[in-house]
Amino acid sequence: MRYRLSGESKEHLIYITLMLILALFFLHNLVSASKIFSNIHHINDVWFISQNLKESLFEYGQLHLWTPYYYSGQPLYAQPEYYFLDLNFLYLLLFRSIIISMNLATITYFFLAGLGMYLLFLTFNSSKKAAFISAILYMFNGYMHSFVIGGNINVLAGYSLIPFAFMFFVKSLQMKDFAKYSILSGLFIALQLFAGGTLLIPYEIVLFGIYSVFYLIGKNPANRMMKLAAVGLIIGFVSFGLSAVKLLPGIEFMEMSNRSSGINYQEYLGHPIEISNIFHILVSNKFSTGISASIGIAGFILLVFSLAYYRKKHVLFSLAIIIFSIFMAKQGFVADVFYQLPLFSQLRHIERALFLIAIGSSLLAGFGFGVLSEKIKSFANTGKKNIVFGAIILFILLEVLFLQNYIPQSEIAKKPEDIPINAYMAKDNETFRTINMALSTLVGASGYNYLSQLGISEIKGGSGIWFNDYLAYLSIAQQSDPAKLWGILNNKYVISDRELSIPGLKFIDKFTECKDCDIWEAYGPYLYENLRFMPRAYLVDKAILVIGDQQDSSQLVYSLMLSNSFNPNDAVIIQAKKPLSGHSLSDLGKYYAIIITGSIDNSQIAKLRSYVDNSGILLPDIFNDKNSISSVEIENLFGSVNGTFEDIEIVDYQNNKVVYNAAGKKGFLVLSERFSNFPGWTASGKSDKEILKADGIITAVYVDNDDAITFKYLPDSFKRGLLITILAAFLIVAFLAYSYIKQRGGKNKS
Repeated sequence: MRYRLSGESKEHLIYITLMLILALFFLHNLVSASKIFSNIHHINDVWFISQNLKESLFEYGQLHLWTPYYYSGQPLYAQPEYYFLDLNFLYLLLFRSIIISMNLATITYFFLAGLGMYLLFLTFNSSKKAAFISAILYMFNGYMHSFVIGGNINVLAGYSLIPFAFMFFVKSLQMKDFAKYSILSGLFIALQLFAGGTLLIPYEIVLFGIYSVFYLIGKNPANRMMKLAAVGLIIGFVSFGLSAVKLLPGIEFMEMSNRSSGINYQEYLGHPIEISNIFHILVSNKFSTGISASIGIAGFILLVFSLAYYRKKHVLFSLAIIIFSIFMAKQGFVADVFYQLPLFSQLRHIERALFLIAIGSSLLAGFGFGVLSEKIKSFANTGKKNIVFGAIILFILLEVLFLQNYIPQSEIAKKPEDIPINAYMAKDNETFRTINMALSTLVGASGYNYLSQLGISEIKGGSGIWFNDYLAYLSIAQQSDPAKLWGILNNKYVISDRELSIPGLKFIDKFTECKDCDIWEAYGPYLYENLRFMPRAYLVDKAILVIGDQQDSSQLVYSLMLSNSFNPNDAVIIQAKKPLSGHSLSDLGKYYAIIITGSIDNSQIAKLRSYVDNSGILLPDIFNDKNSISSVEIENLFGSVNGTFEDIEIVDYQNNKVVYNAAGKKGFLVLSERFSNFPGWTASGKSDKEILKADGIITAVYVDNDDAITFKYLPDSFKRGLLITILAAFLIVAFLAYSYIKQRGGKNKS
């Protein structure tokens, strides 16, 4: 029996097909297995994430929880703006090609943006022609051009999925069977979080909130309030429950990062809009630059037509989010109020709130077409109406495709060895890190996407989220003794766009540069060798323990490291994570010297006395009535160390697991890794090992004839999140199955 599409279904299919054709036309340069989108975020960030994921999945059979490839190693999966379970992930599983996966994901998300808006419009109005107009404006408006496609491509997934989440939220309030639609809304929010689309989530909350206000206006406000509360609870449970495996590690990541206490007001404001620039923001971005949500002259004329239906709630709602977005994106009372709110206080660049205009303007333009259709109804037959519709679509597309926007370009995806400076470093068989000085800032794109493919790690990194302790280390290193402090981080090569005169660096060569390339800094062209390079893993038999208040002890550790007499080959400086009372006498006996900052509890005097009597060095020397440490004593301390040094073999090196050969070794295994900075790392040999914070920022463990030392990364936040996600998925499936069975049972009875 053949199934025939109804006329209405055929019309839907035609418009959806046209949206796909438009997406393929706009992004036709990405229909390639060898070319990549010419967007620095795409080339550097998305490629980097994909490289880590591909390596973790196909080489080690695990998720990319940790990356060793930038910032001297840090959590990767937990980064809220980086994807996990999204189209990139699925295409990578299917094709095992990073380039194909990235290109297909971009095209698909762009198409989904239009499809989502098409379906969203139909929840308010049944006109498929008007829905198609809304869809193409949402796909090609100024926000997509100025910020999403032309800027941070990581936002595209969230941008495309929000209309779906909002549509099901609206349906849940419109329909009696609200639970099913609430679950679907929560599912799409969870998918946004999985896709790394967190940047637009706060504005999505505003969108939901404004619609909720309009929904509550009407008959039976008490019933409306109860339904809204029920819908909100279901959406909250589903979105949190399903995304917990990604969300909880992300929350932990943020709490440890520079965003934990919010950001300063100026960074929050970014580049707020000016009302005088409203034409650029709403109508056309052809004549000026900067962030915009313009829908073109034709689109704006349709928007004006929609105001004829100003009494209709959905028109008022769409107009309200546009007005609210403008006041939110400009400096003033509204922006100041949101700065006081927990989630919004961590946002950068409040002008990104113009996303709400992209939603509201697209909807209003569709409603405006409905008004126009009504006005020409009396003197135009179906054929003439279709001609008018076609002319409007053509005018909109000509404007938003060619006058306002540009066709995104692609370029041949470079192999890392195509960059001459990389080809040179790739010949070095040692395990080492690089640092790129072409960018003056301590964060930013520096070609780590290429280096990761060669198995080479980077000291610097990217993204707008970082960790203050590590940035402090890099800042101190850059100002004081770069070669030594970079060397402690396993730095062997320094890349620069200019000649350097840093003591401890040896000039190697000037390679071919590429100033026109998207990631020009990856080319150098100057390359230096750090003569104070330290291995990734080594053993020293001497260690100095610093105990006291964390801030005071951190300052002292840096003072010790910057001493000219300190040589990391001779000894390692350990910063205690616990007070003196938490250390046993046998534990203290492992250390060549102990330095105390702050006061000493009298109950610990006997312990220190025993330590000194067993040839330990204590500073300040309280048993000789000293309460401070002189520079001479520091110089004498390091001068007397004369420790032994030994390179340690790395047996296995994975993203979430590293194994070191410590057979027959005794002393401190020092690793230029940031394992000690993050919860979730465990170390074991013959027994569990305490992970120590060494030389200000890296890691050490004490070994004593262990065969091998194994480090593993599996944070509790991930384990808790995984459990919650599994339970939530089970409950949701069980509920949907129960509802289906109950519904079928009711039909059978009837």
